[in-house]
Amino acid sequence: MVGRGGGDDLHPAQGGEEHPHHLECDARTDGLLATGRRGTGPVPDLRDIGSPRAEAVAVRWRSLGLLVLVLAALAVAYYALETKGTLSGSDANRLFQAEAKDVEKISITRGEELIVLKREGDGWRLIEPVQATADVSEVASLLRTLLEAREERRIEEAPTGLADYGLERPSLHLSVTLKGGNTLPALLLGDVNPNGRSVYAKRPDQPAVFLATAIVRVRADRKPDDFRDKTLLALEPNEVTQIELVGKGQSISLSHAEGKGWEISKPIKVRADAAVIGQLLWKIKDARVTAFVGSGPDAKRRYGLERPDLIVELKDAGGVKRLLLKKAADPQVGLYAMTEPGEGVVTIDPAFLDSVPNGPDAFKQATQPASSSP
Repeated sequence: MVGRGGGDDLHPAQGGEEHPHHLECDARTDGLLATGRRGTGPVPDLRDIGSPRAEAVAVRWRSLGLLVLVLAALAVAYYALETKGTLSGSDANRLFQAEAKDVEKISITRGEELIVLKREGDGWRLIEPVQATADVSEVASLLRTLLEAREERRIEEAPTGLADYGLERPSLHLSVTLKGGNTLPALLLGDVNPNGRSVYAKRPDQPAVFLATAIVRVRADRKPDDFRDKTLLALEPNEVTQIELVGKGQSISLSHAEGKGWEISKPIKVRADAAVIGQLLWKIKDARVTAFVGSGPDAKRRYGLERPDLIVELKDAGGVKRLLLKKAADPQVGLYAMTEPGEGVVTIDPAFLDSVPNGPDAFKQATQPASSSP
């Protein structure tokens, strides 16, 4: 048996006493051990166990274990501090108690600026500070965030000062109005807390300061244009029956008849290439606004769209839509665009104008049907 390091129990060989089970290292056994060790390096001496070297290793392991325990204790303490006062995820802690289908209006005050989004049919409309169609996906994302947000942790029931939380002059004031005119309790948002995951918040009529998830501020702290629909011209390519292109020094008329397909009716009368026309219509449908630059009765004149570089007129079952395009004097600005009916002047990718086929030959079908003999 091997004795405990540092104890009184000595290995018989160390005590110099005889032991019935002690193996004598005669020449025969030493040869066998040497054979077993050949090529494997020295075999540790059993007498090293319990030596000062082994004891030092044990001390180091004990120190490492204590360090791990200390770090674990610190982690637990930090978690306890962070979660102290954390509320449960029940609906009772939701900041806005409502269902999405019941919300009629969302109001956001950013400093002196008021943004109001109002439900309109199946979509949403921006009614303050300008009248414009809203981006349905942006509003839906904002609304979902507001309705899922909860009070995460109560910070102070009666703070002596709100400046420490950025709530003396809140960066955002949020309110939600339901169908029927009932407005839910408003929410004020201040600074993001040090860990960056939450934002300080409070109710206007209550002193308590609490934490809410920072995503609420991220979704709500937007400029009015961020909530606007970026679609240049809403259309369904397969429903367009007539196209008129005026500009680039000429006028081209294209028409589609059931059973006949597309044809050029002006300035020549020939069969048109349906693929080329389809590409043009899809480019118009996919075009996106890069900036909203002007509105009002004089916007058309101010941006030179009274004399556009190109007019694209489209007709479908819903009526006629016109797209006016004008290159900006500054290439960095891009391409001015305006739709009629529409909501002002915008800019789009300047490459759009160059992508429009130029001249009737660009629309001609490569192979024309043979003309019938008289």
